[in-house]
This record gives sequence, C-alpha cells and structure tokens, in this order.
Amino acid sequence: MSLNLLFAIISASLLFNIFKYFEKYKVVTLNAIVVNYLVASSLSFIVPEETKSIAYSLDQPWLPIAILLGFIFVSLFQVMAYASQLIGVATTTIANKITFIFPTALGIIFFNEDWNLLKLLGFIVAIAAIFLSAEKKIELPKGNSYAIIALLFFGGGLLESLLNYSNKHLIAKGDTSFYFGYLFFFAFVFGIIMMIRQILKTKTFPTGKDILWGVILGIPNYFSMYLLLESLDELPSSTVFPVANMGVILFSTLFSVILFKEEISKKKALALGCSILAIALISFYNII
Repeated sequence: MSLNLLFAIISASLLFNIFKYFEKYKVVTLNAIVVNYLVASSLSFIVPEETKSIAYSLDQPWLPIAILLGFIFVSLFQVMAYASQLIGVATTTIANKITFIFPTALGIIFFNEDWNLLKLLGFIVAIAAIFLSAEKKIELPKGNSYAIIALLFFGGGLLESLLNYSNKHLIAKGDTSFYFGYLFFFAFVFGIIMMIRQILKTKTFPTGKDILWGVILGIPNYFSMYLLLESLDELPSSTVFPVANMGVILFSTLFSVILFKEEISKKKALALGCSILAIALISFYNII
C-alpha cells in the first residue's frame, strides 16, 4: 500500500470522528461544512510550491467537472443527512460506502486494470464488511426511501468515477491540488447558497464554534481527497477505492475506540476482520 493512500485513509477516518463532536458541542452541521470547504479550498492553493494564475485554471479541461463535483459534494451531504433521519444511519452508510463498485468496475472495464479471482473475492469480502459494519439492525426501507438510497448509491458512484476519470485524462501532473482548490471553492459557493436559505428559514446565524469546527474539519478533508487522487498515480483505481473504503472502516473504528472508548461488538469485530482480509486480497492479489 502506498503512503499516500494510507494517509488519505487516516485523514478520512478522522473526518468521521470529528463529526461525532458536532452533536456533543451543538455544532450546526451545514455551517461547519461550508467553512470546511473554504478551508480546504484555501489549503489547495497554499500547499503547492508553485502558484498558477486564474487564467491558467480557467483554460483547463477539468474546470467544468470541478464545478459539477462541487455541487455533487454539497448535495450528497444534504441527502446523507436527510437519509440518516429517514431510513437510519446503517442503511445510509451502506449505500454510501458501497459506491466503490463504480470506479472499480470502470477501472477494470475501460482502463484495462488487472484483476483475478482473488481480487474479485476481495470485492465480495469488502461488501460483506460494509454490511457488517452497520451499527444498527438494517430494515428494508419503504416508499420513496428507495429513491433516496438509489440517489446516494449512484451519486456517490458518479462522484468517485469522475474523480478517477479526471485524474487519468484531464489533470496535468502537479495540478491535483489546484483541481481540488476549485472543486472545494465551488462546493463552498453552493454551500453558501444553501446556508443562506437555512438562515432565512430559521433566522439562526453561524456561531464561533461552527466556524472553529469547520476549520478543524477542513484540514483532514483536504488531505483525504488530495492524497487519494495522488495514490491513483501509484495504484490502479480498482485497488485504491475498495482499499480506501475498507481502510476507513478499520481506522475510524480504531479512532472511535481510542477517542470515545466505544466497545467493539462481535459483529463489528467480524467487520474489521473482513476489512483487513479485503485489503490484503485487493492489495496483494498479484503476489498472494
């Protein structure tokens, strides 16, 4: 496993645990998310040693996709929040994490990435790990809940697939951070629009703690996305996305045990074991 992928997984795992503090400190999630996108966008332009003009970026083929992904980022987050309340956290988590199927399949079909029976077995074990990682009993959703699950599943799959396509065909070497700079900036713009609508509706303005936790969230958010795309230059997408999802399950659980003293049930322990097995099968399928 590459170091870029490892640190991307750790950063993403921190995000899930940071969200747990929101409820404890009564943070308005949308407000913090909007601030987070501004921080992540700023880091995208600060971290690279080389700076490039706005004119250069406006001429890049990846700009329209960055705008689209910015909208998808904010929209999917809102759907996830709504889905968690309507159909439960467990079902929502599964619909969100299982999206690795899309970029994995596209990588094998369109980019001729290697695969064999061990790698296929790794995908099956990974899907099992996702279902086992659910904290509550999964109940079959009713009514328009099916549409929400489908939106999460296909929306997340589209997001990851567009990231993979952009990295392979549109982003020049050294431009990854700038790409995310504009992606996060447009997510911030669309988020501001949503936040203004919320303020007009609730008459509640962002507080200092919303801003503080938005800043805290923005730092690992930037590195989780930037390093994930960097790892695609080192490993095939059919390896990166499944391993990333399994790694997040593994590390987020470990962090929750350390930070929140959460107990690991037998079901959760089995999910962790499946995650480790899936990572091994998918990462080392060609040498096992």
